[in-house]
Amino acid sequence: MAPEALVDRLDSRVRRYMGRSGEGLVIGLSTRRGADSDDRWCCVKYRIIDIILLIIAKMSIDRFEALRVFCRIVEMGSFSRTARHLDMSNSSVTNHLTNLEGHLGVRLLNRTTRKLSLTDEGRACYERARDLLDGLGELEEGLRGAKVVPQGVLRVDVPTAIGRMYIAPALPRFAELYPEVTVRMTLGDQVLAPEAAGVDVSIRVGELKDLARVAKTLHRTRYVCCASPDFLARHGTPAVPQDLARYPQIGFLQPTSGQPVPWYFSKGDAAFEQMPEARIWINHAESLIDAAISGGGVVQLFSLSLQRYFAKGILVPILADWSAPGPPISILYPPSRHQPAKISAFVKFVGELFEDQLD
Repeated sequence: MAPEALVDRLDSRVRRYMGRSGEGLVIGLSTRRGADSDDRWCCVKYRIIDIILLIIAKMSIDRFEALRVFCRIVEMGSFSRTARHLDMSNSSVTNHLTNLEGHLGVRLLNRTTRKLSLTDEGRACYERARDLLDGLGELEEGLRGAKVVPQGVLRVDVPTAIGRMYIAPALPRFAELYPEVTVRMTLGDQVLAPEAAGVDVSIRVGELKDLARVAKTLHRTRYVCCASPDFLARHGTPAVPQDLARYPQIGFLQPTSGQPVPWYFSKGDAAFEQMPEARIWINHAESLIDAAISGGGVVQLFSLSLQRYFAKGILVPILADWSAPGPPISILYPPSRHQPAKISAFVKFVGELFEDQLD
């Protein structure tokens, strides 16, 4: 076969394999036609090397993409959520994982109709792959030599009261600072794993059991009792928690379970809890506050929920020396040495917001 014919066939094959990514990379021998035979065969050998290198590069890119999809499946906990997040079809996500497992020769995930779980090999692969992908991101950013601009869609999930009182009023300022970021915030009190909720950043109240994400403490709350000025003018101010038995009380129901929440007190070495003797129970913090403002009775909530009302004089704290430590408020985001700029910007923004308004 003539050198030109061989190269034409090889070029055709590599175009079919590489697709559009091979365009502009195929170098034929049209400029060499007319050269002597040895020279042309030398060009053929170099062209074969070019093609081999292109195929190796393409295979490496495919492996990186498969690792990226695998890591996202682990983090999202679902093939379908991963497909939506990466704008892929479900079959593409499945094929990436199948090809990666076939290449490695091991099963990475145990699949059932209801749950995905990592095998021991899958866990090791995820940890190494996450480091590899993070390192690649750092390399790309370093080579560009420029600061990455926060951009894209940022999905945030926060508790209802915190979202309405603190985060939502501040979002217009965040939008001004970062015009290329679109925020999609959901409010709710149903505690879901961030991966299951499909969010980038979440805010949680309470001690965290799952440390799959980085958790940064924003604020340490306290349990505070309070009432309206009018109510205290009519009933007087209690001096110790035991005095509360003589006062109308409004209780709080845990939003997700519907269980009554006890009141907590602490002073020096003394610490105890007691169930309020309430005739009215409400499972919504802001509605509970509204009832207290109207003079309905004494309530106990987190200081976080009450501080703005104290500042306006609408509610008055009582039994301040018996205020017990409450749960922390934390912001959660994915573990990564190379955070997307939109996540880093939002975490910093919320941290400064809590420092300004609550500390």
